[in-house]
Amino acid sequence: MTNTATTSNGKLNFLRVAALLAAIGSLISPLLATGPLSGSGPLHAMHGMVGNLNFVLALVASIGGILWGRASGNKGLMFHALSLPLLAVIQIALGQMHLTMVHIVLGFAYLLAAVALFTLALRKPRA
Repeated sequence: MTNTATTSNGKLNFLRVAALLAAIGSLISPLLATGPLSGSGPLHAMHGMVGNLNFVLALVASIGGILWGRASGNKGLMFHALSLPLLAVIQIALGQMHLTMVHIVLGFAYLLAAVALFTLALRKPRA
């Protein structure tokens, strides 16, 4: 039989790792964005691929948030994690529509949200 605290700690650790990966992805993407802004082709493709990877990482982080939210009863971090994939989908759509300035502003909002999710997950006490 599994100890509830151990299972809850595992879910929190899963959330922490997923949030860390999402934060790293969100930091890499603007570094590659200098390519599309300057008209460089290969960086433009890499920026798009990292953006799609960020969406997948945001989904994984949201799963971690759901698991932690159910185990701990704390829904705040769960809803923060659930906002990341939504922001990522909107971000991808804006990039595909070539709405550059809105894409850049929302990109920084996504970066802040991903880094904040990781730092908040680090601060959460173990259940």
